[in-house]
Amino acid sequence: MKIKHFLVLCLLVLADLSVSNVLAASNPVIQVRDAYVRGLPSSAVNTSAYMTLVNRGDSDIILTGASSPAAESVTLHNTVRRNGQMSMEHVISATIAVGDRLELESGGMHLMLMGLKSSLRDGDSVRLSLHFEGGFVQTITLPVISVLNE
Repeated sequence: MKIKHFLVLCLLVLADLSVSNVLAASNPVIQVRDAYVRGLPSSAVNTSAYMTLVNRGDSDIILTGASSPAAESVTLHNTVRRNGQMSMEHVISATIAVGDRLELESGGMHLMLMGLKSSLRDGDSVRLSLHFEGGFVQTITLPVISVLNE
């Protein structure tokens, strides 16, 4: 009899977790706006992704990285000016305060897709998973927009 109660309890917990996951997926804490991957000539082995991330949650959220099946790695970078020279620096994480936004844009903080597995053409799409502190991952699909059409 105790085993039956235990199994029923386990099923109820699993059902509750499944409903929670569906609700989280349909109402993401992070809203993604104006997202796209920069389309470059076919000889390019790296490219960048731009978007606006809006924190709709009730606590700060920390972006810790990203991944994509289209590239060997995806890293967060910031464009900086030093001694009159522009360069990119790897960034470990970026905090998005409650109600605030993180602009990932050309000339600022952005995602670099390194080691592209194939060339990306205007009109293609790229799956990208955003990784947040605490293990939360949000997967999105971004259009590829040619640098000539930005």
